[in-house]
This record gives sequence, structure tokens and C-alpha cells, in this order.
Amino acid sequence: MPAEARFWVLPFCLVGGVCAWSWYWYIRSFIFYYRNGFDFSEDFGPKISEFPDDERFTAKPKEKFLVAWPVFVIVTTANLIPITLALLGIIKPSHN
Repeated sequence: MPAEARFWVLPFCLVGGVCAWSWYWYIRSFIFYYRNGFDFSEDFGPKISEFPDDERFTAKPKEKFLVAWPVFVIVTTANLIPITLALLGIIKPSHN
């Protein structure tokens, strides 16, 4: 493995793990709410909170499903794509 590619292994593992985790929970929540007829009265999945101790800043189930998870999935996937392309050697980042 070239020395340039070794640099991208750690970011690939870290961002790839977070990306897989976000896809996993979004797909699980979609299946859960689909089976419940998209009834958002019941919360599902991990809490998404700005401040863990304050319930006022915790995302509601509908906000999590329609806003938080899709944004999280898009951001992690958008970060993983260039890392993967750099690891494969398709793009060459400049090292000036």
C-alpha cells in the first residue's frame, strides 16, 4: 500500500463506522415507523440531544425521523465518498 493511501485508512474506518451507524438507525427507524403506520407518538432509537441533561433540547420522534437522521446520513455519506476515492487512488489530494 502506498504511503499516501495509509493516511486515509484511519479516517475511512472512523467516518465509515459513523456512516454505517447512521444508515443502520435510519433504516431501522423507517421500518419501525412503517410498521406502526408512521405514528410518531412512540420514540424509537437513540436520543439525539444538544444537551443530554435537558429534555427541552431533545429531538422529538418526528423531528428525528424527518430531519435529524436524513441530515446525519447525508453528511456522513458525503464525508465518506471523498475519503473512499482518495483511498482507492481515484482522486489525488494535494500535499503542499
